[in-house]
Amino acid sequence: MDLARMCGVGVDPEQELAIDAILSERAGGRWAALEAAIILSRQNGKTMNVILPIVLADLLLFDAKLIAWTAHRFVTTQEAFRALRQIVETTPEFSRRLKRLSAGNGEEEIEFHGGARVKFLARSKTGGRGLSGDRVVLDEAFALEPEHMGSLLPTLSARPNPQVIYGSSAGLRQSDILRAIRNRGRAGGDPSLVYVEWSAPDGGCAEDDCDHRLGAVGCALDDPGNWRAANFAIARGRIREEFVAAERRALPPEEFARERLGWWDEPAGASVVPLESWALCADEESAPSGRPVFAIDVAPGSRSAAIVAAMHRPDGLPHLEVVAHAPTTDWVVGQALDLLRHRPLDWVLDPAGPAGALLPQLAEVGIDPRQLSTRDLGQACEAFSATVGAQALRHLGDPVLARAIASAGRRDIGDGLWAWSRRKSTADICPLVAATVAHWGLSVVPPAVPPAPPPVIVAVSGSSWESETNELAGAGF
Repeated sequence: MDLARMCGVGVDPEQELAIDAILSERAGGRWAALEAAIILSRQNGKTMNVILPIVLADLLLFDAKLIAWTAHRFVTTQEAFRALRQIVETTPEFSRRLKRLSAGNGEEEIEFHGGARVKFLARSKTGGRGLSGDRVVLDEAFALEPEHMGSLLPTLSARPNPQVIYGSSAGLRQSDILRAIRNRGRAGGDPSLVYVEWSAPDGGCAEDDCDHRLGAVGCALDDPGNWRAANFAIARGRIREEFVAAERRALPPEEFARERLGWWDEPAGASVVPLESWALCADEESAPSGRPVFAIDVAPGSRSAAIVAAMHRPDGLPHLEVVAHAPTTDWVVGQALDLLRHRPLDWVLDPAGPAGALLPQLAEVGIDPRQLSTRDLGQACEAFSATVGAQALRHLGDPVLARAIASAGRRDIGDGLWAWSRRKSTADICPLVAATVAHWGLSVVPPAVPPAPPPVIVAVSGSSWESETNELAGAGF
């Protein structure tokens, strides 16, 4: 840390904490851990103010002979090389120890008298093989792949005091290597790992299934306390809250949550509805015979909408069919008016979801949908899942529904019930929500009653008359 300050690299107390933890030693002077990870939101100084000072100490104070600095993109390693080069060339105490500096594209290397050197490499499946390093820096660790680890980690095996540093912001869905490190670090108790992470507490929205869209009431993404928890550079004045607020307006919610709050993108788990069962329900020749129930659903931010029909087949099985799925919601009311020619048994939607915003427009054209309660929605989702699992419905094999089912997440809504979660889903699931609601609507709407036969008039004594239906009405039915 003194070395960093000597060359003008400021070190915050939080960064001192990370450096001290990473460079902890066991008895005999060896590093306490083989692996060290620092997970921190962007522009808070994990690379220039934590990893770079450690590498400087390797080169100038410790006995390291070779450091391999790698990143996912070569432009990132070039930036690190330029930063270190500028420090070395402008700090007299360092520059007089410089032996050689190579700046060729792909050959960036700094070497000091005494033999200590640092090489800057872009990661590849083979890059790093043949090196025997004392430290490997894995910058942009969110992009690590198994082949990278196999290429680089063995370079440490023959060194007397090796260490690998993982530096990254919060991981992506495909960040399996870094996620495994995170899980070990958060759990604690791993004697070979130092783990340092800053992030805002997950959750905390006013609504359990908040979709984090801009303007969502009580959304955790709008809490300045969460911004500061994940970004100590705000308190130091290097990141302005006004800029973070502008980021919130400009970035998609999932990007802002990951890059500024440190919320990880988690991989989608096993499909709530087994895809094998859904595939077995496909019947491209399915021909329903009854009148439809139409359901409407809308994606967050009105980005898209879907109308799905549910009808009975002659064999009694429900038939589901995507009538329409398109961007925005401008088309929904007009399409609904056109569908009235099919004499629907009912219209259904979830008023607590984004589709509820369409209720006034639908009312203006005389459509009054049946509205689900939270309990209705939970029962609808459970019934849909169970029916698919039993292969007791039919659909046309529409890929729109298949994609939605494969990507859908779920949320608990209490009393053992659950509902589809838009926030935990990895794709647009409004066709699936509409299909679930339509399936429920078909089960609760009574079938159409055929028109009563005309009364049969029979003659009775004198001028009076009576109908057969009136006669039956007196039988107590």
